[in-house]
Amino acid sequence: MWKNIIGQDRVINILSNMYASGRIPHSLIFYGKEGTGKDAAAIEIAKLVNCDNPVNVGTSLKEACDVCTSCRQIATLNSVYFKFITALPTGKKESNEEDSPVSLLNNEDRESYHTELKRKAANPYYKISLQKANNIRIDSIRQIRKDIFLTAGRGKTKVFLISNADLMNPQSSNAFLKILEEPPGRCLIILTTARVNSLLPTITGRCQKIRFDSIKKKELTDYLMKHFETLSKEETALYAGVAEGSISKCMNIMNSYFLELRDSVLGILRAVVTKQYFQASVIINTITSAKDKEKVRLFLFLMILWFRDITCISNDNEEIIINKDKIDNINKFHQKYRSESFEIINLLEDLIKELDMNVNTELMLHTLFYKLTGLIRISR
Repeated sequence: MWKNIIGQDRVINILSNMYASGRIPHSLIFYGKEGTGKDAAAIEIAKLVNCDNPVNVGTSLKEACDVCTSCRQIATLNSVYFKFITALPTGKKESNEEDSPVSLLNNEDRESYHTELKRKAANPYYKISLQKANNIRIDSIRQIRKDIFLTAGRGKTKVFLISNADLMNPQSSNAFLKILEEPPGRCLIILTTARVNSLLPTITGRCQKIRFDSIKKKELTDYLMKHFETLSKEETALYAGVAEGSISKCMNIMNSYFLELRDSVLGILRAVVTKQYFQASVIINTITSAKDKEKVRLFLFLMILWFRDITCISNDNEEIIINKDKIDNINKFHQKYRSESFEIINLLEDLIKELDMNVNTELMLHTLFYKLTGLIRISR
């Protein structure tokens, strides 16, 4: 049911009206920021077009019943009418027409895939993560070509969801394009992506595109309050504030070293203003020792939030501060030090972009430390 989707009222209306008019195109692209519910909405429309007892049929908001056999099977990603396609690790080199892409994986990768698929079924906002799964393989597209021409049951529609479709390599993209050129009836192909410009123009030109919006902070807050009752009001506001409208980013932050890294930000800033170079080196080594660029990315992002909050204090906009639980620290910093906040934020944003290149993160953070010493000064 549409209540399974967080926010996205505009998108829900579009999809519901498509269903009501009987004019659902054979191919759709759901695009927008990661974690905004693109896969979740694809699963909902797959349930709706195959639901045995749709509800609210006489209204403008048609939706799946969520209780019939078809709805339940699609929700578990285990239905003959719904196929979920995602990037997979490299499998066996030799295969034949009867081999499915998953069957070509080694035992460890196959077990990991099924584990991840169960997590996705339990939470459609979950982002599947498989080691060395960098591309949507051509075997997966060939499997679509084989399945799509099999006759669906009466009144049923075969739905194929290609998640993170921008991971199709050139061979996969060209093979997929052939499917789009002559799609059979009673089928629906949905591509989801956070990088729509990475898809071939010949693919996007044959699909109807639907943009997904960032999830509103209040919607994220309501979601967290409903599903994580142990979170305090301050923690809920903090996580919703830093998630940038993405439920998957919000979950990653909650399940990561977020609070630890935020303390590292404060530690680095204390080292900057007191010229404690050794202490800064210890903190930087802790952040970079695992060679995890996402950890460094989050550290830089949290520092951006700190200086954003400093700017808010400077402009008497305390109500929109994100690190509300650190308001005393922010006020003391603002009163005692003068920082070039906008210049620092620009610097940090540039460093985040550089992380996608082959950079030495330890050297990057040491250089950042020395630059900050010239951008933060004691107030006179």
